[in-house]
Amino acid sequence: MKSKIGLFLLLGLFLAACSEHKVETDTLGCTDPNSLNYNKDANIDDGSCLKIEKKQYGFIIEYTAAWCVYCGGTNGAVKMHELYKTGNVVAIAAHAANGDPMNNAGLYNSFNSCRPDGGGIPHFWIGDIDDGSSGDLTALKAKTPEAGVVLSSQVVGDSLKVKAVTEFFKALDGDYFLSVYVMEYGIDGYSGGSGDPYFQVGTSDPTYMHDLVLRSANTPSFAYGEQIVTTSVEKDATITKNYSIAIDSQWNMQKVYTVACIWKKNKDTGFFEFVNGYESGNHLSH
Repeated sequence: MKSKIGLFLLLGLFLAACSEHKVETDTLGCTDPNSLNYNKDANIDDGSCLKIEKKQYGFIIEYTAAWCVYCGGTNGAVKMHELYKTGNVVAIAAHAANGDPMNNAGLYNSFNSCRPDGGGIPHFWIGDIDDGSSGDLTALKAKTPEAGVVLSSQVVGDSLKVKAVTEFFKALDGDYFLSVYVMEYGIDGYSGGSGDPYFQVGTSDPTYMHDLVLRSANTPSFAYGEQIVTTSVEKDATITKNYSIAIDSQWNMQKVYTVACIWKKNKDTGFFEFVNGYESGNHLSH
């Protein structure tokens, strides 16, 4: 009788232990607490951690328009794609007004006031150089970076929530600004035909898409962003900023992404000098 009682006791203890055991599920995410997008609930690192790298990015701005007969060709979109494909570059296609639905007047005019389009498009700037119609990012990307930035973004309701972290790799003097741009790629520029405002005049490519399109920014009417440093900044200083950018119903959110640039305002000329940027992934339609 005693042996049976002991057996029941052991069985009861075993079942109690099993009932208290919690089955852990695998959660993918960034497991590095020093990363911008650290996920405290993740137990398997998926390689998505975002960290600031001491890497110099390039910068391109192309002034373009859907109604511009040359902008979809060799000296416009084709050149823009070729420069972008060199990697580690923030590439912005700023569309002019006069009926182009991709025009953001405030940002276009703001960029143009510092980096003029020369009175004709397509027209390029490479970093701080008025490039016109050629292009080489080699010298810019060979520079030793003075600062770096990384960002993450997610859709929350009718807004794009962006978190950006800037780090200064050396002590610097001057006024520094941070801009976050909302971009879109893969906008159909052909199938609507010549009556469609998105139709790219001058192209016969049935697969033509508008890529790298500037849509909005953390400062919607000022292309060079928010001032984050006044006068001077110490080595290894980090600055974290959070932005909420309203989503436009015309955007295809599956093809919207964000990029960032750090600028230094020249105290003598007022010119905004490109310092560094951040862009992840490949945002070309083909």
